[in-house]
Amino acid sequence: MNLWYKDWFDSDYYLKVYEHRDQEDAQKLGELILQFVNLNSSASILDAACGAGRHSKYFASLGYKVVGFDLSKSLLKIAAKELKEKKYNINFIKADLRHIFFKIKFDLVINLFTSFGYFKSDEENFAFCKNIYQSILKDGYYVLDYFNKDFLEMNLTSQSIKTFKDFNLSEERKIKNGRVEKKITIQLDGIENHYYESVKLYSLEFIRDNFEKIGYKLFKAFGDYQGNEFSRKESPRLILFFQK
Repeated sequence: MNLWYKDWFDSDYYLKVYEHRDQEDAQKLGELILQFVNLNSSASILDAACGAGRHSKYFASLGYKVVGFDLSKSLLKIAAKELKEKKYNINFIKADLRHIFFKIKFDLVINLFTSFGYFKSDEENFAFCKNIYQSILKDGYYVLDYFNKDFLEMNLTSQSIKTFKDFNLSEERKIKNGRVEKKITIQLDGIENHYYESVKLYSLEFIRDNFEKIGYKLFKAFGDYQGNEFSRKESPRLILFFQK
């Protein structure tokens, strides 16, 4: 399960299972972000762990210059499909969160849809926000969209089953050793394929403290894409706005 993200994100099923996380969903979060960051029309945005590029495409559609990177070759291939048709100003590249550095500067860095906490150690999980700090312009921003640890612990669904057009999906969830772990079973034509997710559970305070050690300052915390204030007991998401 060490490299679960490589197997799962490169599978044929990942985007189908998360089909509800569509372009409309990306636009909601994008609109929330733009309410609270001050960007000029020529701003550059870095979409870290961009996946199939939903958020990159939203910001590029507004005229911003976007760089998106991800470890999944399959998702990047899908992300690149629309570039020629839409003439988006996006540069997609393959890279690992822990080992990427930029010489260019960005006005805004976004790390969305829980693309954080995948690795074993805190050092690895916070490596990107530490390394990218020097590539953020003065007064620039870093926005992290993550789950709310407390809400998840109180509301975890241990098992769920869903039927898709082409396959059946079974998911088993548990909290173990400070991580939320999910076993994903895809059943197609009597054959089962197994995938996994494993994400470290971090509190708002722990994330804030580690970002502030680097030099960021937290100035907003929301609990959902509608912009409601963060509530430890009631918010499904933890959306943090930092400024350099």
